[in-house]
Amino acid sequence: MTETNIRTRTTEEAFTLTDGNASSMADFKGSSRTGQQYLLNLISQMSKKSVVPINAYKEIVRFLIANFDKLVYLNNDLEKVEVKCRYGNPERTIAMLNEHDNIVVPLITISQNSVVEADTRRRNSTLLLQRTSWNEETQRAERIVSFCDRPVTLQYNLNIWCKYMEDLDQLAQQVRLAFNPSIPLTTEFSKDSQAFLAQEANNYSFALADREDRILQKTFTISVETYIKSPQYKITSTGKIEEVNAEITVL
Repeated sequence: MTETNIRTRTTEEAFTLTDGNASSMADFKGSSRTGQQYLLNLISQMSKKSVVPINAYKEIVRFLIANFDKLVYLNNDLEKVEVKCRYGNPERTIAMLNEHDNIVVPLITISQNSVVEADTRRRNSTLLLQRTSWNEETQRAERIVSFCDRPVTLQYNLNIWCKYMEDLDQLAQQVRLAFNPSIPLTTEFSKDSQAFLAQEANNYSFALADREDRILQKTFTISVETYIKSPQYKITSTGKIEEVNAEITVL
């Protein structure tokens, strides 16, 4: 069962599907366009002024960090040691290792790399989705329309930082085994996204400034197949189209 709480924000230039909107409805009635084509046109105009929140990207990063946090390896005394995972690009991590002596390695870091268009999952034509949601405030079912979510592939870099090759190999093996063949990515914004292990880079090492220690690094590229959420709009009983911000809770 799904319970939906909707907070509505009316745009300054609201569109109304009544005869009162003479500038657009007159053109609509005199043409061969269907009602869906008319909705597509209106929503396309409203989408240009919509601001889509980027919380979905943050949730994906948090999911990946939580998934790879506290991986374990065996030290020389055959004791299990947990490894922390944190957000950070390689350049910043190297700078921190050089500047601070108290950073514990092995360490795992994750950073976003790029966003790639998913051509194989892309729609050939514009498609309008329609669904019904329950408004707790008005105690009524409401009609919600939106464009299809845009398919993209988000790429993330997972870096392992170690002093010893044996530790690096153990952690790298655990990362590979985590993908079987993918990791179901479950967040507040997505329930059906998948994370795949795309590739891994060769190991290389670098010396820390003014220290004899050398750090080994291995990089994995993670591809997350997901969708960019499109703005959603409510069609009211009077025919007005309003932008909505829906919070969905699954009971």
